[in-house]
Amino acid sequence: MFKSIKISIYSLMAVFLFSACNFGNSKSSEEKEEREEIVKQVKEENSNSKRKAPQFEVNTIDGQIMSLEQSLSEDKPMMIYFTASWCPMCAKNWPAISEVYPEYKDRVNFVAISIDPTDDKEVMTKLAKEKNLDFPLVKGTPQVMIDFGVNSQATTVGLNDEGFVEFQKDKTVLTPDEYRDLFEQLL
Repeated sequence: MFKSIKISIYSLMAVFLFSACNFGNSKSSEEKEEREEIVKQVKEENSNSKRKAPQFEVNTIDGQIMSLEQSLSEDKPMMIYFTASWCPMCAKNWPAISEVYPEYKDRVNFVAISIDPTDDKEVMTKLAKEKNLDFPLVKGTPQVMIDFGVNSQATTVGLNDEGFVEFQKDKTVLTPDEYRDLFEQLL
């Protein structure tokens, strides 16, 4: 009998503790869901609001100076492709960019900037010749990547003609049609 009373007491204590734990969890679960909803709303607002692009100026391997200021003065949008000579994802994008770039070069300023400081002018010139790249290339200039908040190569950033970031496609391999869509998004 004493044993069954003990079991009953332990059972009641377990039920009470279980209920208390569930009550606390349901409350924190509700709070967690509420916090997650707020975070989701903030992310949506931030993704819908455009951020101002940082000013930059780079020299292409052909000696052309390209800058956000220049692009804005021409009332043209700009697309920046962050690349590296050794990047396998970038190597998959180069043909697509090479195909599409001639169609848009008069309406959108485009530049591919290496993120690797060892990609000097010689390396990038050799790369352009070997891969038949006819779009503007810039030697390793990681500071521009840092200024844009880009975390890796194979990232495409589109800037509208007012100097705001329209999109940022991180670590992505795109088809020629997908690049056309991005160029069109800027026009």
